Amino acid sequence: MASRRPWLARHSSKFVMKCLFRPLFGWRDSEQHGLEYFSFIGRDMSRLEAARKLAKGVPAKGVVLLCHPFLKFGMSYFFKNSYHEKLNQAGYHVVSFNFKGFGSSTVESMNFADDVASIVDWARHTYPDLPLHFWGVSFGAFHGMHAIGSGRARFDSALFDSAPVSLVHFFGKGALGLVMRSLSRSRWGHLTGTHDVFQSFPLPAELPRLYMFGADDAFITSHELHRLQELVGHDCIRRFANCGHLEIRKTYQDEYFGQALAFLDQHSRTKPSLTLA
Repeated sequence: MASRRPWLARHSSKFVMKCLFRPLFGWRDSEQHGLEYFSFIGRDMSRLEAARKLAKGVPAKGVVLLCHPFLKFGMSYFFKNSYHEKLNQAGYHVVSFNFKGFGSSTVESMNFADDVASIVDWARHTYPDLPLHFWGVSFGAFHGMHAIGSGRARFDSALFDSAPVSLVHFFGKGALGLVMRSLSRSRWGHLTGTHDVFQSFPLPAELPRLYMFGADDAFITSHELHRLQELVGHDCIRRFANCGHLEIRKTYQDEYFGQALAFLDQHSRTKPSLTLA
């Protein structure tokens, strides 16, 4: 449920976010991609821009929530790369959204995991009888793990592509990287959602999960990957040779979508679906 935050906290969040992410915020897609666009109010009162496209078959197998990477395109990353078409053809409704600050989404706080929880609220209300699946890429996967691990969002399965587990390497060595690393290691890490994902673990034991990494991904160290394997299970992690961060789809397109759809199909048959906490 959305709640009004104090004036100072809201305006401080807006100022900090706009200063840090100005090069990425506010990009607009001139194409519609055959989607239905809408907006809704999130838990922190941010107005989030979203889109959906319904499955071509009836009844649908489930709903797939796509959470975008840290690119100016926001949710259009998926539409430009035909995720929605492939999922629709496979029998899934597709829902995506722009994290706060991206596209037309407004900024009322600094915690992106709240955005994931907010779209889950909307999807559960809109499609109460369908399984709900998470598909997060990079930045979207990171905040999805926080939302799931903290109990703010519940899914029937979760797929994480190129998921960083901390921000230590993710934002580089410039001013933005320094600020984000400092936040993630401070007492404000939990408030801003910048702390490493291991602090939100374990994920629910009953949650089917699949992690996909390029073998040359520079944003997760071998130590972090080993720790992740210990926590989620070796069988849940698949690595793809000769590709780095965000390169699996480009290098192994057929295998990438084939494995993802097989994973979703397997867990769309599981009933009843998990509900929100």
